[in-house]
Amino acid sequence: RFGVTLAPLYPYIEAEVVFACREYACTIEDILSRRTRLAFLNKDAAVAAVPRVADIMAEELGWSRAVKKDQISAAYQYLNSYGGRIPSEESLSPRSACFNDIKDLFDACDSDGSGFLDKQEMKDLAARLGRPLDAEELEILFKEINTDKNGRISVEEFSEWWNTSDSEARKQVSEYVRLGGSKPVDIKDINLLG
Repeated sequence: RFGVTLAPLYPYIEAEVVFACREYACTIEDILSRRTRLAFLNKDAAVAAVPRVADIMAEELGWSRAVKKDQISAAYQYLNSYGGRIPSEESLSPRSACFNDIKDLFDACDSDGSGFLDKQEMKDLAARLGRPLDAEELEILFKEINTDKNGRISVEEFSEWWNTSDSEARKQVSEYVRLGGSKPVDIKDINLLG
């Protein structure tokens, strides 16, 4: 009875679920990710194993129908957070913009062609995007981006800020130019705004 695999082509068997339950495993996610690692290896195989794992755990742990249903729902929600073989459209967001797109935006902002952004260029960009910054907001934004504190922003600093910041300023620029997707305004024409 317990020599049956949870998923074809993977070495995890039903007996491991029983054993894990007796070692205080309490959730389907625990079984599929930490006890067997199946979720990390193959999301689709883990999704297919959920009903059988739930049946075994319900029997071992004495789950009611409602608890089993909640556990299955939570497991599917958890497993859907994994990427799988095909990327979801929502994961292809402006945050994953490629360096060339970011460099194009950076170059459009670099009005003097110096290869760096200064405070005036950041202020001008904000005004062109319809969100002028006062002196304090500009200082905060500049400090956030200029990590080496040399008074100018390099393309590397700008790229790092773009891909890691959750600041409102980054979100607003992202929404406006939709970097990484279809753009209402071509990045090259950003200097024509305002």
